[in-house]
Amino acid sequence: LKLESTSDNDEDDGDDGRTCPICMDIWSNTGVHRLSSLRCGHLFGHSCITRWLQVGCSTGQRRCPQCNKKASVKDIRLHYARKLQVLDTAERDRMREELQSVQREKNRLELELARANLNQQLHLQQIAELKLKLVQLEKQISNGHCKRVEGSLTQKSSQRQEIKHLSVLQSVEICKDGGCRVMAYNAWLKLIVVSRQSSNHLFSGFGIKKIDATEFRQTQFVFLHPKPIRDMSFHPQRNDMLLSVSLDRCAKLLNVSNNAVVQSYTTDNPLWSCCWDADNSNMFFIGTCNGAILHYDIRSNSEPLNKLTHDDPSPVSSLVAVPPCPGRTMSRGGILASRLNSCWAYKLRDAKYVGTQIPFDGPFVSMCYDKHTEHILISTRPNTRYPHARHILCHLPQITAGEEPSLVCNPIHTFQGSTSQNLLSRPCLMPVQGDTLVAAHQESLKSIALWSVSSGRQVINSPASRPVIDLCPIQINHNQYLAALTEKWLKIYNII
Repeated sequence: LKLESTSDNDEDDGDDGRTCPICMDIWSNTGVHRLSSLRCGHLFGHSCITRWLQVGCSTGQRRCPQCNKKASVKDIRLHYARKLQVLDTAERDRMREELQSVQREKNRLELELARANLNQQLHLQQIAELKLKLVQLEKQISNGHCKRVEGSLTQKSSQRQEIKHLSVLQSVEICKDGGCRVMAYNAWLKLIVVSRQSSNHLFSGFGIKKIDATEFRQTQFVFLHPKPIRDMSFHPQRNDMLLSVSLDRCAKLLNVSNNAVVQSYTTDNPLWSCCWDADNSNMFFIGTCNGAILHYDIRSNSEPLNKLTHDDPSPVSSLVAVPPCPGRTMSRGGILASRLNSCWAYKLRDAKYVGTQIPFDGPFVSMCYDKHTEHILISTRPNTRYPHARHILCHLPQITAGEEPSLVCNPIHTFQGSTSQNLLSRPCLMPVQGDTLVAAHQESLKSIALWSVSSGRQVINSPASRPVIDLCPIQINHNQYLAALTEKWLKIYNII
């Protein structure tokens, strides 16, 4: 069987999708010369390609006459089409790839510019603070009281360090075999719930342990999920409703008063985080292990209302809801999400959530938000550029002249943590009288550190013999406590 070369006109005729490239005759949709193809995708008349493979090629050398890939008679597939026409999209596809490449480069440059602006702002803040200190020192020197003031400041600082420290008020063993992961506190019910592994070997799985916060006494264990619980959150208005998400791909609403599961939501991926909508208490968000954020309505038991995705497929480690803040960025509210590799702010705009990447360097551990002070705490692991873990305190900037600022959140302080962060230990913001404290576990130092937001300095560094996984502020009868959760124990600290 001989393949003849074709002229330009013949090629044009062959490309219209009607002729067999072997015999150059029009194929049919029935009969021996019906349209067929090989595994490689090239089209021929059935009789032509069959004769080519059986007669025209020697045994072991059977190949496609167009691309020379290996083929056999059993690879022949019949098609049911009278005429095929192919649109040449090579140029369009090439332009599309170039456009996508330019768009990716544009996004990268915009992110680098945002990070440069952020670093510039941090440096300007540091310069302003140093200038203020220099002016104060010059005034003190001119008045001849520099030494006396320094001595007074040192004495006050030492008194603050002696007065403020953490003391263990209560230690509660939650699970002898370990398996604790997260906790949540309900100030109205004065109830602490801690996720733990079931101690009943007949019903293995995970649930919550209730702890009466007035006496720090364990009460009940409620089984919830067959796999570990990754996050929990109490309803902002219905105090007896608890939302939990688990690696079993399920989110559940639990009534903690009667221990009944109100509703379950099954997803396609393991779940890592959750939060309630700050503006609509009927809505909640859950973060998955593949970077997607699902938006649900408790009045509907069907599919999620929205699905927020981005190029970062890493797990969503934290979700926090931001209420409407007139006069500030995210004025209509939204959510903040920290994935392991990137940090995002989703603003509500025209009934849709629009994502903006927050230009901090990861990898990220967690994020929390205080609605009273509008402080945002973003915690990161050590990396090659920053050898220490960082706890970045930010606030929502004000909107001037009706224009959104370039940065979603402005940094106030950056507190330096430990040199290692193997566990996803969650820090917290702890309000105290006249101040706010940032509490975090120092893994390499085996301690719990507290920084003052007003002064920007570390005020407490208390030893912690066991690795702390979660920290949570607890207020009971106007007394402020700090709850620290390990794999087995819950410790309640009193600040003195």
